[in-house]
Amino acid sequence: MAVNETSIENKIPSYSGYYCYDEEYIRIDGQKCYRLTLYDSVFNIPVSEEISNNLKYGTIFSFLKRSLQGKPLYAVTTDHVRMYKSIIDKLGALHQLCIFHFFKLIGDDVYEILKSKEALYRDKIRLCMYFTDIKNVFRVYDEEIAIEMFETLLDDFDAIPSVLQKCIRKKIIPDFDRLIAFMQDGLIARTSNQCENYYRQTDPGEIKHKYRTSRGILAYLAGKMAYWTAKFGPALEHHVM
Repeated sequence: MAVNETSIENKIPSYSGYYCYDEEYIRIDGQKCYRLTLYDSVFNIPVSEEISNNLKYGTIFSFLKRSLQGKPLYAVTTDHVRMYKSIIDKLGALHQLCIFHFFKLIGDDVYEILKSKEALYRDKIRLCMYFTDIKNVFRVYDEEIAIEMFETLLDDFDAIPSVLQKCIRKKIIPDFDRLIAFMQDGLIARTSNQCENYYRQTDPGEIKHKYRTSRGILAYLAGKMAYWTAKFGPALEHHVM
């Protein structure tokens, strides 16, 4: 386990080439900081982490480029922050947008209408039905079936509630290939939930009163990384590529 002033790096013989990237907001000595994490989604272990005081394009790109140096790279799954698309493309990997976050993005707009007392009951039912149809497109694991389902939905576009029409035009059509990459390669993570689960298990927020420096937090996280890797490590020998 390599540790420096701002980052830690796991050390195993090989990685799968399939990753998730995410970040977590934390505070260090009262200051707002961010925990950047690259996670191997096949081996289910962290690759590297960094503590940063910003989430600028250059910061994230440099972290990922440095973390991936000398490692295989096929695909990266992220949430829907706009700049991630350019970053992953620049790294030369396939890019999967997290389906869990995608459903939540649409759901936030849908639920606003469902909570409204002004919307008619029949309109709420229609909204729920079309929202389900959209989600079903991305619940299958066959690209041809997904495309056929989506085309069928588009054939009925004029009948779709306006909030979902807007979602289709602005969120689905421009990023359709990034939403179905997991259907083209079964090793690509469909969501970035593995990173979020790792955060829940290793959240430095629990120890914010004990560690007041980046080095202290990173030392704590390095221990968690070593423990997590040792726990899942025996499976690695069967998956090295």
